[in-house]
Amino acid sequence: MILILGGGLAGMSTAYHLGDRPHLVLEGESSPGGLCRTRVVDGYHFDYTGHLLHLRDPRAIELVDAFYPDVFDDVGRVARIRSMGADLPFPYQANLHGLPREFVAEAIVGFTETLGREVPDDPTTSFRDWALAVFGPGIARGFMFNYNRKLFRREPEAMTADWVSWAVPKPNLEEVVRGALGLSNEGMGYNPTFRYPRSGGIGVIPDAFAERMTHLRCDARVVGVDLDARTAEIAGGETVSYERLVVTTPLPGFLSMCRGGSVDWAAEAARLDWSVVGCVNLGVERAGVGDGVHWIYFPDPDVPFYRVGFPSNFSAAVAPPGTSSLYVAFGLRRDEAFDPSDLVDRAIATLVREGILRSDDPIAVRDTIRIDPGFVIFDRARQEVMARVIPALEALGVHPIGRYGAWTYSYMERAILDGLELAERILSLIHNSEPKRPDVKSRMTSTA
Repeated sequence: MILILGGGLAGMSTAYHLGDRPHLVLEGESSPGGLCRTRVVDGYHFDYTGHLLHLRDPRAIELVDAFYPDVFDDVGRVARIRSMGADLPFPYQANLHGLPREFVAEAIVGFTETLGREVPDDPTTSFRDWALAVFGPGIARGFMFNYNRKLFRREPEAMTADWVSWAVPKPNLEEVVRGALGLSNEGMGYNPTFRYPRSGGIGVIPDAFAERMTHLRCDARVVGVDLDARTAEIAGGETVSYERLVVTTPLPGFLSMCRGGSVDWAAEAARLDWSVVGCVNLGVERAGVGDGVHWIYFPDPDVPFYRVGFPSNFSAAVAPPGTSSLYVAFGLRRDEAFDPSDLVDRAIATLVREGILRSDDPIAVRDTIRIDPGFVIFDRARQEVMARVIPALEALGVHPIGRYGAWTYSYMERAILDGLELAERILSLIHNSEPKRPDVKSRMTSTA
């Protein structure tokens, strides 16, 4: 049997694409979905921060279209960056108009000095050095350093850049100049459009997978894995045997509960690092908050959160009529105290100061979520650990995938494809390892 730890998108996609091959998904929570879930509070639908479906791969598009006919709207991204008193279109590096002129001049000159340079391809290159080499000091200091300090709660020189190159577009000189003059450069990046459900929030995606699952157990938290015996222990004492194990749950926690093999799994787990996300969800009894914008990035150090999103601008159905909804995302250290009241107070006070909320706005819902782990920290320790543990786990029939299983930077489409691709690989491995039955006709010919 193939055992799958975690009922998020990667785990359920694996199970779905395994078809009738014996498998079981164990989910520790009372419902599947992982972070791709929606919670309903007094009529407001809140996702676990911004979860938007960006589709580019034909396989994912075909599956989503088959699973969810007439469920999604295609939405053109309206994203902004608020910095130094200006509201800029996304992405920052191609839309500098409105920032102080001295800064814009510095940013353009610095960017031109990067042209013709080789982009660093050494995996140990720090994020700081990568950003300086790709964008120059002005853009790096104005956005790349400040924003990612908030997101990861690490200094740029303490992180590597192997998570970022695919997601952050480098404009050409014409685009930088046009953007500095106020000419539009929107539509850049990997997410210029997205799909979002007309109603119900992003949780409709795992719900549709779950409806097609016959081998899913919730409230089944795994507390130990014997890699040599190929067994997993569920809280309460039940033991499940497996042929192959798919891991989509956070890798450090999984490694910490492993025994067997020749690796000190707990020691490797201790070297992996991450940040935590504190999310404040607000329901506001006023329509039109956000003025049609989907989300705003806040790189400046005097704003405590890194992003604000407006779900009611994704879909009017996620909030009661005549109201608006917001999520406010804070980056937190692992050891940082989580005080929901303080987080809500800071969020509202800053939103009022920034002119997004009014001081007399009636706040109908104040909801908080602590997401732990939030973002994987990419550093040299991670590179060393992954180089050792992934081959060792694969040799023992263990396949880590997804954002947290593979301990990486990922998105919903990639999670679905991770499950599809792993299922295909497992089925191929099993097929090639099974004894071949002799063809009856050939056997009769050879005997005659």
